[in-house]
Formats: sequence, C-alpha cells, structure tokens
Amino acid sequence: MAERIEAEAGATRGFFVDMLARDVGVEEAVLDLIDNAVDAASRRAGDAGDLSGSSVELEFGAERFAIADNCGGIDLETARNGAFRFGRPPGFDPQTPIGRSGVGMKRAIFRLGTRFRVDSSTAAAGFTVEADAGRWRDEGKPRWTFPMAVADSPASGPGTRVEVRGLHGDVSGAFAEARFVRRMLRQAEARHERAIGRGLRIVLNGRTADPLRRELLCGAGISPECLELELASRGSPVELRIVAGIGPEGRPADSGWYVYCNGRLVLEADRTELTGWGTGDPDGGAVPAWHPRYERVRGFAFFGSVHSGALPWTTRTGIDGSADVYRNARAKMQSAIRGFAWFARNLERERERYEEGSGGDPRPIADALGKARYVALGEVPPGRFGAPAPPAARGVPPGPETTAVRFRAEASRMDELKEALAADTNRRIGEIAFARLYDEEIGGR
Repeated sequence: MAERIEAEAGATRGFFVDMLARDVGVEEAVLDLIDNAVDAASRRAGDAGDLSGSSVELEFGAERFAIADNCGGIDLETARNGAFRFGRPPGFDPQTPIGRSGVGMKRAIFRLGTRFRVDSSTAAAGFTVEADAGRWRDEGKPRWTFPMAVADSPASGPGTRVEVRGLHGDVSGAFAEARFVRRMLRQAEARHERAIGRGLRIVLNGRTADPLRRELLCGAGISPECLELELASRGSPVELRIVAGIGPEGRPADSGWYVYCNGRLVLEADRTELTGWGTGDPDGGAVPAWHPRYERVRGFAFFGSVHSGALPWTTRTGIDGSADVYRNARAKMQSAIRGFAWFARNLERERERYEEGSGGDPRPIADALGKARYVALGEVPPGRFGAPAPPAARGVPPGPETTAVRFRAEASRMDELKEALAADTNRRIGEIAFARLYDEEIGGR
C-alpha cells in the first residue's frame, strides 16, 4: 500500500498580500480606512445617533500618510483576535455596520506603504502595533502575527491612529497632487453623506468635507416615490427604503439610481441594467433604457441591517445583483422607472402641443414643475410617484402609440407651405410631409 503523506497547500504571505492589494486603487485604500472610522462612530452612537463631536482627520503627502479618529478605539480582544487578521475567524461577528470581510485596514496598509504603526485606545485599555510590512510580507514563519504592545493605561481619549511610511511610488505621487485632495473630499462626501449629515467631521489635509443635501420636487401635483419595506436576507432582517422622483435641472450627470448599504454609498448615479434600466420585469413589462429625457430622474435605495453580511453588496464597492433582497428591491425600482418614462413622455407631448399652439395651450406639468418645492429625502412622505397629466389633444382620436419628429425649416418657406396646403400649424405640415414620404417609400411595397 502506498505511503500517505500530506502536500503543502498553504499560501505564502507575499502571494496572499499581493493578490489582496493588487486591484485596489490608492483612493479606495484611503476610503477603506475612512470606512473603518465611520463604522466605529456609527457603532458607538447607534444607527441614527448624533455623531457631533466625532471626527476623522487625514494628513498625507509624498512621505507619509496618517488617519486619526476619536470614534471609540479598538478593544484589546478585537485587536488580538480580529482586527489584524486577514478575514473573519470562525464565530467572530462584531456586527459592524460597514466592515464585512475583515481585510480593509490590512489591505489598505499594504497598498499604501512598507512600514506602519497603529495606536488605539478605548476607555479601558490601549495598544500599539508597529511593523515593517515589507519585511513581514517576505517572512516564511508559519504563524501570521504582528507584535503588539499593550499600554499600561489608556490614552486620554478613545480613538485610533494609523500611520504609514515608506510609501509606494504611485502612492507618493498621488498624495503630492493637489487634485487628489479634491477627489477624495468629493468621494468622502458622497459615500458618507449620511454620517456627515449626522454631525461627523471628515477632514483631509485641513479641508473639511461638506454635507450633501439630496432633494426631490414635491407639491403642486408632483409627488416622489417613497416605499418602506421589511425584507429578510441570510436569516437577518433588512430594512429597505426607496425614494425616487424629480431632481434639479441642468445636472444630467447626477441622474440615475443611488444605492446605499447601512448609510454608505455603493452605487452612484447608476443608469445600467443593474438598477433596472433597459430590462423586463416579472410581469413581462418593458422598462426603458436611460435616455437624456430622464436627466432629472433621481432614485435612492437604502438597505439597512445590523448584520452587514445580510446586505446585497459583493464588497464595499459593488452590488450583488443576484441577491434575493436586491432583486426584490430592483422590481420596485423598475416600477418607478416606468413612472418616470410616463412622466417624461407626457412632458414632451405637452411641450409639443404648446409650441404647435403658438403658446396658447395649457401646460399643467410645466406649471407644476415651476410651483413645486425641493424637499430633503428624509422629508418625503410615503406614497407613489405622480405628476399632473397633460391636456388631451384637441380633435385627435385615440389610436396607435405615436412619437415626435422634429426638424427646423426656414420660417418664410414654412409659411408658404401652410398657405398652399391650408394648414394652420407647423405640426400639420410635418404630418402631411411624413404621410407623403411614407406612401412614396413604403406604401407601394
């Protein structure tokens, strides 16, 4: 009988670390560390608690990176058994609002540089972990540990500070750019708008992130969509709130769906099939693809759960479109998109009739858009999306679905045609021209 032995299947530190950090950008690494601080602040204050007095401050340049917060610190048990491990150990469930896989801080440190120091303190105790990450990466020791020094007494205030030196070349170059700070501010404001709105201060190289105010039109016959549902995922309850409606003019890049998990923005201004555009639905109805006519459409889907693993994200930057809880939500999002399509189509028809009527036809939709006021998402009452209907076309019997055809022509020549054909509007000339061209090119086939 052949001898039975074991083949080594363990990963080397270098391979594991390189694979972990390879596809992470510099900005994402920094945002991972901000996430950890926001996570700690939210965990300490509660899901809707006041975060005033909590802060996250970042300082970085060509030589070093540092992030410090006063959001409660890491307790010794978590530090020893979870915070510095790559992944969550069995049975370890800190129920963090954002952190899920247990790789964010370590991945960020290895992505940014070769030497790091972490100082953290709670009201009960403190510790320091300091290591040469580059040397640690290449060690062949079987146990993966970092040296930890426990403080005799806690620091003056509970919080955590992470400092990284020996920055990699691309990291040092990025940190030296003035525009990098602007980009990071913009992303921090968007991804953590809820925490900032609750009072959390995020400061990057002396510049403070501003709170964002998401608003939708409400009133004068216009009502946003607002649904609140209780769902379940992986044995845990998930709260879903969908708010959608009409946003400001002149900002087409902001159109689309925004998806949040426990207050953190995961998808921003998405206009793809992932959020329902250009798809079917369980009832067989078509949902239109995004089009510039929907430039004022804004949709917001908020998922919340005490167990971050129950939320429909793949990582903290992606959505799992196949998750049951997300598919449930997307069906509601598709329904809202069909309402937006109805609104946009009616608005176009109203404009056409108004222009063809030389400004004499009523404009109930445009009037409502002018009279409605913007309200914050938190102030939107429950209900379905709605807007005034356009006035019925005069003398036009019901028939097949129609579409608008627009072109420009010299005004004097158009007037001559209207007189020759006894037509009273430009629209009538277009209808005659289309009918004749259709008969010539299609009708005789």
